[in-house]
Amino acid sequence: MANAMTEHSKKLRAKTAAEWNKRQREAGLVVKVGFVLPKETADQLAEIAEKLGVSRTKAISIMCEKFSKEL
Repeated sequence: MANAMTEHSKKLRAKTAAEWNKRQREAGLVVKVGFVLPKETADQLAEIAEKLGVSRTKAISIMCEKFSKEL
């Protein structure tokens, strides 16, 4: 097994990501948002993200940008 796939490596990457996210929030660069969606809406979001070839977070950003131009 490659070193990158060991449990230890996975835990280190998770820890590093958590620390990075915390620093980004503390700097006011990102905001953590949690919400519950109906399954149909979540499925639509996943489908949009897949079609765009981006993460769900990025898909939401793209939709917000597009919608704000229409206001």
